[in-house]
Amino acid sequence: MKAYSLLPVTILLAACVSTEQQLAEATAYANAGEHAAAVQLYQAAAMNGNTTAQLQLAKCYDFGKGVQQDLHEAVRWYTAAAEGGNTNAQDNLATCYISGSGVEKDLDKAFYWYKVAAASGNPSAMNNLGLCYRNGEGTPKNDVQAATCFMQAALMGNTNAQYNLGRCYYHGLGVPQNLDEARVWVSKAAAQGHENARKFMADNKWQ
Repeated sequence: MKAYSLLPVTILLAACVSTEQQLAEATAYANAGEHAAAVQLYQAAAMNGNTTAQLQLAKCYDFGKGVQQDLHEAVRWYTAAAEGGNTNAQDNLATCYISGSGVEKDLDKAFYWYKVAAASGNPSAMNNLGLCYRNGEGTPKNDVQAATCFMQAALMGNTNAQYNLGRCYYHGLGVPQNLDEARVWVSKAAAQGHENARKFMADNKWQ
């Protein structure tokens, strides 16, 4: 894969007969570290409406991989993929609105997109929706709703949610205080490499 130059990419673009093939070629280039070549193929598939390609192209612009970093262009493609129903793009777009990255900060829109993605079963969005409820961002503060979101995402294996749920049990936020449950969930996150969970375990002298 490393032997390819950008010229054959143009040939590949013409030869591809489906967006799925374009996406597969782009993924192969990206995995080989040929990000500039991947961008061209992501672009072609994205223009044909493939939401996975739109998401990957947005990430390229977001992090400057294979193309000059452009946060506004990243938001443009996150939006296209989000409106097409891609839940990871919806989650990422919401995060852009939370932080004001490439777009004007808008907590209401952030909450909306997290909620849309969470309703489709995206665990990262469920956790982030929980944070919105916990912090009162785009919605009134609601510890019970926050804990419910964290629980749903934690059961799906999301380590951030497991850590957040553990803290809910530890402090009695939205759930009855229960240090045993706190330890169970924080331990799950720590076992999967969550650094804050590991620190929390150490601070509480939990083994």
